[in-house]
Amino acid sequence: MARRGNIALVDLGSGAVLPAPKPRTPHTMDGSYTLNAYTDDAPLYSLALSGAEWATIDWVRSNGGAGAAVKVTAGAAAEAIHVTETTAKTALARLVKLNILLKTSPRSSTYQLNPRRFWEGSGEAQVQACRRLDPPAITPDKKAIDAAKKAAAKAEEKAAAKTPGPRRVDSRTTTGGTSR
Repeated sequence: MARRGNIALVDLGSGAVLPAPKPRTPHTMDGSYTLNAYTDDAPLYSLALSGAEWATIDWVRSNGGAGAAVKVTAGAAAEAIHVTETTAKTALARLVKLNILLKTSPRSSTYQLNPRRFWEGSGEAQVQACRRLDPPAITPDKKAIDAAKKAAAKAEEKAAAKTPGPRRVDSRTTTGGTSR
């Protein structure tokens, strides 16, 4: 049986006990600004995103939008994700409204994925991006709230339908427990 207690480093050549190792050096990902500290209240699966919106997120991310701002036009996005230009514009507008995509300026066509949710790069660069963009939390809009209410109502209805009814009595048995 192994004994647990104080553990020491021993030099196998001389048998001398070595001093304790130095304390851990802080890392740039330590502290309150790591990815874990920037979690959002609304998970993406609860936002009722359409297929075009998911495809737009993936396309922006694959084009470098998770680490820096990238130029995105509705035409280029539509061609890449195989939808109409109107659908691509609608997807971009809703993603901006949900704060998943951030516009660098109101009239610009450059977007960056919210660094609180999506980030590719060093921890220090993420901290700088969060300071520069001051990203808002991803919050559900009316469509997402309505979808959640509809799902909750459907779950309640399904649970109510599963309540057991009265048991059936088998007419072939007698009340005394013996069969005929």
